[in-house]
Amino acid sequence: MQFNTNTGKIEPTPKQSSFIFSNARYSCFSGGYGSGKTFAGCLKALVLSSYPGNVGLIGRLSYPELRDTTRKTFFEICPPEYYDSSHGGRWSPTENHLRLVNGSEILFRHLDTISEAELKSLNIGWFFIDQAEEISLPVWRVLQSRLRLNRVPRRYGFISCNPEPGSWIDDIFHKPYEEKKLSSDYFYLDSSTADNPYNPPDYLESLIRDYPEEMRKRYIEGRWDVLENIIYKEFNPKVHVVRPFSIPKEWEHIVSLDHGMVNPTGIVFGAIDYDYNVYIYNEYYSPGIVSEHAKALRELTAETEISLWIIDPSTRAKTREKYGQMWSVMEEYEDQGFYFIPGNNQKLAGINRVKEFLTIKEGRINPLTREKKSPRLFIFQNCVNFIWEIKQYKWRKLRSLTVRNAPEEPIDFADHLMDAVRLMIMSRFPPPQKTADGLLLISPNDPKNIISMENTPRIKDDLLGDQFQDNGQDPGIEI
Repeated sequence: MQFNTNTGKIEPTPKQSSFIFSNARYSCFSGGYGSGKTFAGCLKALVLSSYPGNVGLIGRLSYPELRDTTRKTFFEICPPEYYDSSHGGRWSPTENHLRLVNGSEILFRHLDTISEAELKSLNIGWFFIDQAEEISLPVWRVLQSRLRLNRVPRRYGFISCNPEPGSWIDDIFHKPYEEKKLSSDYFYLDSSTADNPYNPPDYLESLIRDYPEEMRKRYIEGRWDVLENIIYKEFNPKVHVVRPFSIPKEWEHIVSLDHGMVNPTGIVFGAIDYDYNVYIYNEYYSPGIVSEHAKALRELTAETEISLWIIDPSTRAKTREKYGQMWSVMEEYEDQGFYFIPGNNQKLAGINRVKEFLTIKEGRINPLTREKKSPRLFIFQNCVNFIWEIKQYKWRKLRSLTVRNAPEEPIDFADHLMDAVRLMIMSRFPPPQKTADGLLLISPNDPKNIISMENTPRIKDDLLGDQFQDNGQDPGIEI
């Protein structure tokens, strides 16, 4: 997009024009650096504000980026006479509020500290989120619900973004577009840096020369198939996600719990077959108090003999008061009849072991297809929250373009089931034992909340700590 000095008009590129004048209720402009996304979003905002009395919001995650990039771009496009104070216009930088001479208003908001109550008080005809991959799905959902200004004929929500595989934008816009299932209410387009002819002559060349391959694909070509910062790149839904089947009672059953004080509590239910394959066959994902989680656990395990109950070791901390004494979350579960053992919370070692279980090994037989090349970890299709989390579980991003090694710290967001499965895999459970007389591993007379592996010989590992031993039998797992 550029300003033509001969005609006195702004001239958008063809892709920018298709985004600006799309009549879809919701629009997404995805692209590489310098593809003109922010210009297109700001110009669409200005076009919609030409309707008298309209109210819109332009947002970005942080205030410095809103001020120095998005807001700056908007005022480069917007002629000063549109908000001339002598004709009723007004611009207040301190309030981030713009009133145009036709009575339309634009609010500039940074979305990192804005409260849900503030968003819910809005009554708008449109909103534009710049670099929307930086914000969360709930912000998008709340802004959708604020499109209720009755004095305009139609209301719009539109965003710009860099490709972010596994994000809410991927699920709402990109994947439906790729699968040709995008609703008529939604519009999506992507663009590369090369699609914008108005960049400086050496801009594209310098990016191609200086960026590593992953950054070139994502931030220049605008591709969505780059798994940058994804922790479990080994995960392939076509291989790891399977149709539910009846779990044999002879297999080991394990429950692993990541308790949420404020965030949801995540629980995964796993089964281990004779070949040391792990099947995540059920999940629990809900906020609430211990008694509510315990009630759900009783219902979900009523017909199953659980061999091992694992919990985040941080729950041993006595952080609450009960009966005049300090009490721990683990003791709360014990009061409810659930006796967990604290798991090994070595985060990086645990992630590495989960990655080993997800890795497809050439010589391993797939237990379901009986074909060669198989992982050891499978997830039932009904575990929708688990599948969502594993796809978006990422390393924390560097706030810099400097090429460095991947940061060794996961993002602390929507990772409750990922923490639970990590604790499960780190327990180093033995596979069930086939017995000559055909007896079940767990006798029907045993209590349901038994930790039957507790008497298994244990070994000491400097990195992984106190772990279950395999009784001399090699389960075939690489350590």
